[in-house]
Amino acid sequence: MDYEMAKQRFEKALAEHQPDFEQFFLAKFFDLQFSYGEETCRVDVQVADYMFNPQGSLHGGVISFILDVAMGHLCKKFLGPAVTLEMKINFLKPVFRENIYCESRFIKKGKTVVVLEARMFNADDAPVAVATSTWHRL
Repeated sequence: MDYEMAKQRFEKALAEHQPDFEQFFLAKFFDLQFSYGEETCRVDVQVADYMFNPQGSLHGGVISFILDVAMGHLCKKFLGPAVTLEMKINFLKPVFRENIYCESRFIKKGKTVVVLEARMFNADDAPVAVATSTWHRL
């Protein structure tokens, strides 16, 4: 593992984090980059080896986290804050060293319940994971 990179990202996250969307500690630690389209959210990630599982690929928990964050930020940007009620993930392909991006979109926008989808892709635009989730609007 590249200890120096992990340490630098951790220290940067400690110094820069704020209790707000896009600025919270884990978003900073994983160096998530956010952009928004017409009712979409994109999260770009530079994969680092401190995110890997013992087999040397991106950990499923990290993938889940990024998918969840993309959907949560989409809700916040266009509907206001919401919390995850449930999430289903299909892991399609391992990620080793390449960078990834995730795009989320609405499936249904209800008054209290929202259904979303997020798709993660590798640098070659090959699908890595797909998630659907149900959220409760606050």
